[in-house]
Amino acid sequence: MILVGQYDSPFVRRVAVTLHHYHMPFTRQPLSVFGDFKEMGKLNPLVRVPALILETGETLIDSNVIIDHLDQAVGPRALTPAHGPERRQVLRICAVSTGCSDKTVSLYFERHFHDQKAVSAALDKRLAMQLKAGIEWLEHECGTPWFIDNKMTQADVTIGCMLSHVKLRLPEFFPSDKYPKLHVIARHCEMMPEFDAARIGANETVPKKL
Repeated sequence: MILVGQYDSPFVRRVAVTLHHYHMPFTRQPLSVFGDFKEMGKLNPLVRVPALILETGETLIDSNVIIDHLDQAVGPRALTPAHGPERRQVLRICAVSTGCSDKTVSLYFERHFHDQKAVSAALDKRLAMQLKAGIEWLEHECGTPWFIDNKMTQADVTIGCMLSHVKLRLPEFFPSDKYPKLHVIARHCEMMPEFDAARIGANETVPKKL
């Protein structure tokens, strides 16, 4: 399998962490949605990452779709429960966490690719409010030592990747003196070999201008 995308994307990284956790061998093609726009467009018309090219040549897009495929492949070992209220709980947490990642990307791009005078104050305020609300909700719902139980689930993987991305791009939204339960989850995740194997490379950056 070939995983396409840079690890500075929390969506690419959650797929990589899941692949490592399942001990599924893969290679990576760290294409950028900026520098490799045309090539990425051949894999996904929306020019979004990640993409996973299967051994059959089929290409899967969207981290949720990819992880669903991987979960089916590993069966009972899946990080997402197969059915019942436990599955719905994990999926709900993942939905809020990936939503936080979406808002982080949107807010960072709004600030990063515009001069300060060109930034939409209304949009900035709205995105900031949504991101803050999502993180606060996750902190309120969070258990210990892992989010739901005594073992890591896809909820933890997704939150861990989201929080590392927030700390990288918008660190003011995850200060060290707030969200104690989420900080524990983040530390647990980053100590796992699966996360260590999916560290952001030095060349995996966002350009200064579009």
